[in-house]
Amino acid sequence: MAFPSLLVASTASGAGKTLTTLALICALRARGINVAAAKSGPDYIDAGFHAAVAGTPVFNLDVWMSRAARPPTRCPADRKTVTDAPRPSRGRVISGAPVGLGRLFSRLRAASDMVLVEGAMGLYDGTADGSGLASSAHLAMLLHLPVLLLLHAGGMGQSAGALAEGFLRHRPAWLAHCGKELTFAGLACTHVGGEKHKAVLRAALNEVEAGTGVPLLGLLPREGAPRLASRHLGLVEAREAAPALDHSALADWMEANCDVGALLARIGFIKKRPGRKRETGAAPAGTGKIRVGIARDAAFSFCYADLPDLLAEFGARSVFFSPLADAAPPSCDALYFPGGYPELHARELADNTAMLEALRDMAGRGGSIYGECGGYIYLMRSLCYDGTEYAFGGLLPLACAVGKERAALGYRGVRALAGWPPRTPDAGDAAGGGLLWARGHEFHYGRLTETGLPDACAPIWRMYDSAGADLGFEGCRKGGVAGSWVHLYPEGARRFWKAWLRGMAG
Repeated sequence: MAFPSLLVASTASGAGKTLTTLALICALRARGINVAAAKSGPDYIDAGFHAAVAGTPVFNLDVWMSRAARPPTRCPADRKTVTDAPRPSRGRVISGAPVGLGRLFSRLRAASDMVLVEGAMGLYDGTADGSGLASSAHLAMLLHLPVLLLLHAGGMGQSAGALAEGFLRHRPAWLAHCGKELTFAGLACTHVGGEKHKAVLRAALNEVEAGTGVPLLGLLPREGAPRLASRHLGLVEAREAAPALDHSALADWMEANCDVGALLARIGFIKKRPGRKRETGAAPAGTGKIRVGIARDAAFSFCYADLPDLLAEFGARSVFFSPLADAAPPSCDALYFPGGYPELHARELADNTAMLEALRDMAGRGGSIYGECGGYIYLMRSLCYDGTEYAFGGLLPLACAVGKERAALGYRGVRALAGWPPRTPDAGDAAGGGLLWARGHEFHYGRLTETGLPDACAPIWRMYDSAGADLGFEGCRKGGVAGSWVHLYPEGARRFWKAWLRGMAG
């Protein structure tokens, strides 16, 4: 029998996937089930909420970013530069799970009684080229995840039947190419009104069940549903909002409005497996000789949960510190600043001059320091936010402004340029094995105030979008300090992190 697992998907964004997933986690834990949660796609914030209620680190499962290869290109003119891995033909979705994706999912299964994954956007929404790649449906197909499909029923009656039947019977071309089918565990309606509304929905969806065999398992009401606040990059982070969530109330709300027992039966869950340990996050520190300091606090929280394990695999030990609260970073061979919300904590970061001086001292001694997105901003000279300018690290001679208009959003493939990573004999190349490619994503509201890089600096990446369009040079480095807008996905950047650490070992 297949390992019990479930993907919570929906017909569109805003249907209530995160709230439903959180309530399901709480309900399953209340039943004594050791559930491992995961998030489809690059969303850090939803994963943070999952971790807060599940009590374990939560992985991001992403089909597109799991492969360390160049994106399939729109124009074949420079194909001769591609030496590291084959790529699928344009318009065809991959039919086998990437090794990195399978590695993460295997760890989730090994540490739990069942795996619960929250999807992203609508079920069939993927990369912009229309291939279906990286959609929640694609992930479900690759990992054999039964789907609980959420229907936003607000303002809808009998039409819910048409919506459900369309999704259940839809067979996109890429799915036919793979020769596989999606399995639906059931349907659940969200934003449900009173008893009359429930009766209309039941009648419409009972007809759907008669034709498809997929039952209606839940009618999740508007009234009494917990609310999750949002801001410009998504939900308000879990460290701020999760403490107010009542786990027992979430579990009770789910049990009262969804047949959890029937859902478990539909995915083949029989009983709790005794003696399974929670180890999805494995060793948060590691025991390697190379020490990597990782910034982690309210300003820098967008770090993938599996990165410390990946660094440990390559011989590094992760040590966490807070640029908000600490006077200096720990004694380390290198520092990594992930993304987050430095703009919301700009005054506190700027006022912690002891930390900034310690960073300048480390940079002056040639130390390795790397920042992504919010971490990149922190390494710059200054940040302008909400009309106020704040002095930051100055390790990179750049200035940034964070505004209300989004600057960039999307998957990114990046190729390392000559000299990056630093202090490696084959920088820009993976141990002589070809060009060093990595994958990640970009999502930020920050923009450099200068045009071009200062003379003392150099870019670190050549960047491409998910369809292979060349987006030009990206990032900045000066000496051992470097920064980029791109959030690298650990399993899609294994060769980069190995090369970065190798430069310190040498």
